[in-house]
Amino acid sequence: MSLDLLCATSTSNSAFRVVCGEMVVDDKQKIHNEAVFGILKNGSLSISVGDECYELHKDDIYFVSPNQKYEFKDAKGAEIEVVSLNFSNPTAVSQDYIPQTIIRALVNGNCSPFAKITPDDSSHESMTNALEEVRRAEKEKSDYFQLQVYSKMYGLFFELFSNHHISVIDVKTRSKKYRALLRVTHYIDEHYCDGVSLEEVAEATGISRYYVSHLFKELMDNTFVGYVNELRLNHAAMLLVTTDSPIIEIASKSGFNNLSNFNRAFKMHFGKTPSTYRKV
Repeated sequence: MSLDLLCATSTSNSAFRVVCGEMVVDDKQKIHNEAVFGILKNGSLSISVGDECYELHKDDIYFVSPNQKYEFKDAKGAEIEVVSLNFSNPTAVSQDYIPQTIIRALVNGNCSPFAKITPDDSSHESMTNALEEVRRAEKEKSDYFQLQVYSKMYGLFFELFSNHHISVIDVKTRSKKYRALLRVTHYIDEHYCDGVSLEEVAEATGISRYYVSHLFKELMDNTFVGYVNELRLNHAAMLLVTTDSPIIEIASKSGFNNLSNFNRAFKMHFGKTPSTYRKV
């Protein structure tokens, strides 16, 4: 499920897959692949995450980890600006300065699900400035704006983890289901370009096909096929904007053995054809 935005100042056009916009504030339960930084520009509301409920007021910053179920409550004139980062394909956001351990922890639910940063917090000013610069850079798109976006996103995640707003949870302390999901997603992340199948994953991990499917539905609100296709499509999108390879070759490298199927799936996922996406 994609992030619900009232309007966006950018599309996912950088390798970091950053999107800026205004969050839709309603009472519907939300869950999405993106990691989200939000800043409450006006009003107040509550955010319910799991068994916890957090009160937010003007200028508060919040962070929601990927694949977390949450909902807004008691919104009073709330206006939220967000900067989201799509983590559905770890290889598309993996950089030397963001350890794979952190990326995988965020993607696989092994991090704190939520953080709230108030104006009294020592990191609030730097995070607010970074969010504003990312939004401005993505809107204006001046020369080399991607480098500015990258640097500010690194800074935001540094503030999150160095100030212990978000912490990596030892996988050993997670439930059996989460440990099983980690094994499954780790294998898929390493083999999704090779035409990986549910049967292959089940055999490689020692987990039944039924249980693999159950894990995706319960813990990620997704299907096995949906998860694999998102990885492949985001990998293809990265290749489209970072290489000059022919589209048919990119489709093959991303795990699609049929160009027509690739074109159709890509347009459904991104709202534009691969050739149009490459030109944007």
